Amino acid sequence: MRVGVAIVTGGGRGLGGGVAARLASEGWQVVVADVREPELEAPGQVFVRCDVSREDEVAALMSFVLERHGRLDAVVNNAAIGGPSTTVAQTDAEAFRRVLEVNLVGPFLVCRAAVPLLIESAPGSAIVNVGSMFGQSGVARGAPYCASKGGVEMLTHSLALELAPHGIRVNTVAPGNMMTAMHWDEIEMRADEVGVTPDEMREQIRATIPLARHGTAADIAGAVMWLLGDDASYVTGQTISVNGGVLLS
Repeated sequence: MRVGVAIVTGGGRGLGGGVAARLASEGWQVVVADVREPELEAPGQVFVRCDVSREDEVAALMSFVLERHGRLDAVVNNAAIGGPSTTVAQTDAEAFRRVLEVNLVGPFLVCRAAVPLLIESAPGSAIVNVGSMFGQSGVARGAPYCASKGGVEMLTHSLALELAPHGIRVNTVAPGNMMTAMHWDEIEMRADEVGVTPDEMREQIRATIPLARHGTAADIAGAVMWLLGDDASYVTGQTISVNGGVLLS
């Protein structure tokens, strides 16, 4: 089993928190980069405050990793925001830009800064970008988020081609409907828009999922662990959909 030093952005809670905890439990040294302190900081984890949309804070993050660990073996780009639930015609340009700054420019900045360190640890180092099923199939009233996550998938493709000669793999994990605060907030907004209760909206969504449940942080962590490990040594430039089969329904 491969272990090393990993950065998990947005690793303070939710899906990122689950990934960080799983990595630490399996022997990785994890740098949790987030704008808020983790709900729980387990052994093997250290927190660094970082807004991934800011170049200076990303540079400081890499300096911290070098000073503390002297190497970097993996990056999990998970930090993201949901954005407005408005039509394109109703969406403020600044709100659109902010979603792209965090969800797409952020992973770009982190990857750009991390690549020299990952090359030093290659072959075998890896990047996992967290996309979304909404980057694979757009929805109404979600253009900023969908566009940002679609961009993440294309960023993965370009990076995979550029870094393959160094033996560095780059892949995307695309979650579906997950048990996260972001998703519950979305459910409340959608329920209010159509005049049903959040529980009714949650059940409507669950009914569209072939595996008949919402996903968990553990589901995403399992996919990330596989992509970072030796069993995925011939996998790069791919999107692993972790969505219970919802795009088939």
